[in-house]
Amino acid sequence: MCTSALRLAIAVVATIIAKTTVVARPMHAGIDYRRYLEEKVNIQADLDEWKSKFGDVAQKNGWMPVSEDRSAGDREEDLRQRIFLAKQSIASVQAANPEANFSIMSPFSAMTNEEFNTYVLNSYIRGNSMSGMATRQLRRDASSDSSSNVMSGSSDTTPSWINTIESLLKNLVDGLGMATVQPGSDSSTNALSKETTESQTAYNSRCMAPIQSQRSCGSCWAFATVSAVESAQCIANGKRSLTKYSEQQLVSCNSRNWGCGGGAPEYALEYVQQNGLCTEDNYPYTSDSGYAYSCSSSCETQDTGLTGFSQVSGEKELLRAIDEHPVIVAVASGNNVWKHYTGGVVSTCDAWELDHAVVAVGYDSSSIKIRNSWGTYRGENGYIRLARSSSTEGTCGVASDMSTPQM
Repeated sequence: MCTSALRLAIAVVATIIAKTTVVARPMHAGIDYRRYLEEKVNIQADLDEWKSKFGDVAQKNGWMPVSEDRSAGDREEDLRQRIFLAKQSIASVQAANPEANFSIMSPFSAMTNEEFNTYVLNSYIRGNSMSGMATRQLRRDASSDSSSNVMSGSSDTTPSWINTIESLLKNLVDGLGMATVQPGSDSSTNALSKETTESQTAYNSRCMAPIQSQRSCGSCWAFATVSAVESAQCIANGKRSLTKYSEQQLVSCNSRNWGCGGGAPEYALEYVQQNGLCTEDNYPYTSDSGYAYSCSSSCETQDTGLTGFSQVSGEKELLRAIDEHPVIVAVASGNNVWKHYTGGVVSTCDAWELDHAVVAVGYDSSSIKIRNSWGTYRGENGYIRLARSSSTEGTCGVASDMSTPQM
């Protein structure tokens, strides 16, 4: 009897071991597997540290792979290989950016390069262009449908034949390369003089709200717009106090944009000028999980003082504009530089497609200070510094598409 029970117990344990045993194999393309095996013990220590710092926030925001169908051992092996791939990527971007710092201790380090690029892609749309029009209906379907109440702004009643023409034009634009930013060369018309070397970096805390996080919603355009408008209003009012406005109102109610599926800051600025904004307290952010929700009219909008906005051209004009108040800029962020940045000055990105809206808030003799919307655990407490450049596009495309609010 005891012998039978013992045999049964051994069989059960053997079955469990068989199911949890990880067959050593490469799980990701491009991995230096021999080197990975040599460094596996150290990689495990790195993974343990990463999980202790970012595991919870990464899991909450969808920055870790979903793999319930795998064994616990396979999931751990997959994460180890992802961290190893991240270390490989960091070595490359560090060599290209000697004045910046990068680390696997970033909440996005468990994402592959392709996953991170897809995560960031299309949160920003260039306003008044054909770029991105072919995918906008998909974005609208993926996000919630903004309701047609009074806060929705103008609705989209474009005839289908115009959409067809726009789609054809979009293909032409893409074929000409107008939707991407290429590394620029020095230009005499854009040469950046060092005569302007310092700004009131981030102005002062009274006119700059704490760093926020858009989380799993592609709403950078809303965060950048609200940040620029509320800071500009504070400065115009003598820097007495800052009114914190609602990003959620833009995400849910600005029907010309696409909620969590991306948007153009220019369209958001037009909406603010026409409709005003509710305060954050009266319309708090609820799109953390990536769902835009229907527009609500329960809060009372306020006049922000916005009378319009203007486009800024070139880095010299950008610096002059920053002297007055923050400027909304587009950048190429779906790359390893932004994925692993922890501090210092970035001099080049390893990709050039504009995909993210942020706010330029200050500069010094060597860099432009950028306010991001990925939380305080990213970069320099939520900020990133991009090197000043004489190229047409600027570092990471920062001088390619810029808008400044007018009060």
